[in-house]
Amino acid sequence: MGKISLFIKQYVAMAKGDDVEAEAAKSQRQAESALKTQISSLKGDTISFEDAITDAKETLESAKVHGGKVIPSNMRDSYVDKLLTAKNNVTIAETAHKQHLETIKFLEEMLDELTKES
Repeated sequence: MGKISLFIKQYVAMAKGDDVEAEAAKSQRQAESALKTQISSLKGDTISFEDAITDAKETLESAKVHGGKVIPSNMRDSYVDKLLTAKNNVTIAETAHKQHLETIKFLEEMLDELTKES
C-alpha cells in the first residue's frame, strides 16, 4: 500500500481531528487577530490620554493664577494645595499616557514576533 488515497487521508484527518500543525496555524490566526484588534483599539484611545494631559496642564495654569482672582490671605494654604494637586494630576496623566504607549509598543512587538518567519 505505497500510495495513500485522498479518501484515506481525509478519513484519518476526520477521525484524528486537526493535526498539531493545523491547530497551531488556527491558534496563530486567533492570536494575530486578537493582537491586531487590541492594538487598533488602544491606538484609538490614545487621543483620550493626550486630551487628559492637555486638560491637566490647563488646570495647572489656571491654578497658578488662582483662576484670575485675588488670593485672600486666609486662602494661601488652599492655593498651594490646589497647585500641588494640579501638578500631581499632570504627572498622573503623563504617566498613564506613557504606560498606554508602552502597552501598544509591547503588543506590536508580540505581533511582530508572532508573524516572524524563522
